[in-house]
Amino acid sequence: MVFMRKHLAAGALLILALLLSACNMPNGQPTESGAGLIYTAAAQTVQAQLTQVSVPPATAAPTPTDAALATPQAQPSPTLAQATAPPPTPTSIPASPTPIPCDRAKFVKDVTYLDNSEVAPGASFVKTWRLQNDGSCTWTTAYAMVFSGGTSMDAPASVPMPASVAPGATVDISVDLVAPEDGGTYKAEFKLRNASNTTFGLGDGAKSFWVQIKVPVETGLLSDFLVSADEARWTSSLGDASSDGSAELEFGGADDDPNGVAKIKDGIKLENGATSGKLLLMVPAHGDDGVISGTYPAYTVQNGDHLKARVGFMIPSGASGCGSAKVKFQVAYKEPDSSEVKLLWESAKSCTGSLLPVDIDLSSLKGRAVQIILVVKAEGSIAGDWAIWNSPRIEH
Repeated sequence: MVFMRKHLAAGALLILALLLSACNMPNGQPTESGAGLIYTAAAQTVQAQLTQVSVPPATAAPTPTDAALATPQAQPSPTLAQATAPPPTPTSIPASPTPIPCDRAKFVKDVTYLDNSEVAPGASFVKTWRLQNDGSCTWTTAYAMVFSGGTSMDAPASVPMPASVAPGATVDISVDLVAPEDGGTYKAEFKLRNASNTTFGLGDGAKSFWVQIKVPVETGLLSDFLVSADEARWTSSLGDASSDGSAELEFGGADDDPNGVAKIKDGIKLENGATSGKLLLMVPAHGDDGVISGTYPAYTVQNGDHLKARVGFMIPSGASGCGSAKVKFQVAYKEPDSSEVKLLWESAKSCTGSLLPVDIDLSSLKGRAVQIILVVKAEGSIAGDWAIWNSPRIEH
């Protein structure tokens, strides 16, 4: 900048000198003298210097101040592909394969009796499964199927493997079963057992395989004691009806048999004044505390079965009423292979002019085969003890 000021000042002095010289020159249109040429050259020189001052050389380097104020150049932005590309995945070492267990089974199908198949009460049936050896060891005939839970349905403790089964092969294995007598849904579970008595099952969790059946529930009238009365065993005695000394009694005998009477009567007059349909007449043996009983064929009790009837007295032909009749009505039971008699219900009844309703829930005996016993016991003399069972039955 100092350099430029010096040049400008020198130029100004030179112009002033030339102007002073021009004042002494003659008027007119003179031919340009040497002084004019000098003036023109001086003016051109000053103009050129002013032009050089206003336009800096192209090669001039920026001053430190200019460099500090210069705008930094922006860096290029990454592309979309560069921004979203996942980081490189490190190379992984493959995991070692999981070893196959020695003993493992796989369920293939139910060959017989699909789940919830209906089977009649007490019926025998054969359940068969198809299984695959899903382990690494051969199932030999030392292997077996074993019951593991649920309702056994008379299943044996174990069933031997029918043949050797190599890994990957299948086998059909069966078991003999018996459906329960009581209606409902039943499930029996099974597993396999190896030669070392270790049990195993399906998959790594050793789950069981099973059979599930439905036994239909019988409803309505299950047993009619009038219809089957001639199949019952009738006895009479003086004393306890369970006594082994009871005498056999013919069913349907004469009304005046001193050993007792058991027979079907129809159209007789009852203590409540009604005329009956068919009913069961039971007259104890003649004598004090006479007893008569009928033991019926065995039947298997279902949950919810009820024994129902109405009990009372008939009025003999020619009589005006049942007078001083008084007995105990009883219902008992015994198991077919036992002589032990167990009481289910009893009620004392005298001649009151009305029949006594009977409704006994047999559910406590569900699933058991029992023989029902109908009993009439005189209290003292048998005078007028013409006891009757009206519509004795078992229903569900």
